[in-house]
Amino acid sequence: MSYVTLTTDAKNFHLASFTAGTAGTAPDKKLTATKPVSATGSTVFGASLNYLKLKIYSSANTASQNFYVYGWNYVLESNSYVPQLLAYVVGTVSTTQQTSLPGIGSAYEMTSWTLSQGDAKLYNGASVTTPGGFILVDTLGCEYIEVFSYASSGQPTITVLYAGV
Repeated sequence: MSYVTLTTDAKNFHLASFTAGTAGTAPDKKLTATKPVSATGSTVFGASLNYLKLKIYSSANTASQNFYVYGWNYVLESNSYVPQLLAYVVGTVSTTQQTSLPGIGSAYEMTSWTLSQGDAKLYNGASVTTPGGFILVDTLGCEYIEVFSYASSGQPTITVLYAGV
C-alpha cells in the first residue's frame, strides 16, 4: 500500500551586513547593464521563489531607519537588469541593545514596522527590549533581492537575516 508523506523543509536564515547609506538619501535605481552588487547602503543576495523573511538589526539605536527592498530581474534582449520596488518600510529601533549575538556582536533589533510603499506583511515585535518581529516580502519571481537602508542620522551597520519560504 502506498501513502503520501507531507514534510516542511527547514529554511535557515542567512546573514548579510552592510553600512547604511547617507541619511535622507533615497535610492536611485534604474535599468542597468551592470549586475546588482552589494555596496555602501545596500546588500544584494539571491531571491527565493516565493517569499522572503527579513529580520533586521542595527548597530545604532537611531529612532527610525528606512529600508527599501528591490527585486532585480535579467532582461535577455537588452542584456540588462531591471529593478522593481517590492517594499519600502520604516523600522523603529529597540531601546535595549542585545549583546553577544552570534555572528553579529552587539546590536539593536527592529521593534515595529510601518509600510510606506509596496507590499509586505509586517510582524511587529512583542516588546521593545527583545522584539522578535520581522517582515515578509513577496519576491514576485525576482532573481536578486537588494535591501537598501538609511537611518534618520548617521550610518550604522545593518545586519539582515534573510530566509526564503
